[in-house]
Amino acid sequence: MASFFLSFSLFFITVCTADGFLQYTVTSCEFNSTELNGIEFTLSYYYNKLEIVTFRSSVGKFVGYTAFGERQAENWNNGPEVVQRRAQKETYCLNNVGIDTESFLTKSVEPTVRLHS
Repeated sequence: MASFFLSFSLFFITVCTADGFLQYTVTSCEFNSTELNGIEFTLSYYYNKLEIVTFRSSVGKFVGYTAFGERQAENWNNGPEVVQRRAQKETYCLNNVGIDTESFLTKSVEPTVRLHS
């Protein structure tokens, strides 16, 4: 009985191991000014370390990179999701860009140099 339990446990452990992240999303705002037209909003969906679907505000729609991703992109582009993502550039990025600009880019420190011989 113990031998069967041990064999079953080892089989279960070898079959059901974790290989890391299975699905995750990456959201980013890239900007070179505080104006809305200088901001690029990007949302990417990954599955098993492979980019499946992405939305870029400059393109204005979802783009699929695999067969499954192309079907998802087509469904999302024909539904309310694409309108929500277009609005997310303003709601998500514009506020954060203003905070980042105020916090980091407007403050500067005169550089110092030390020479050792």
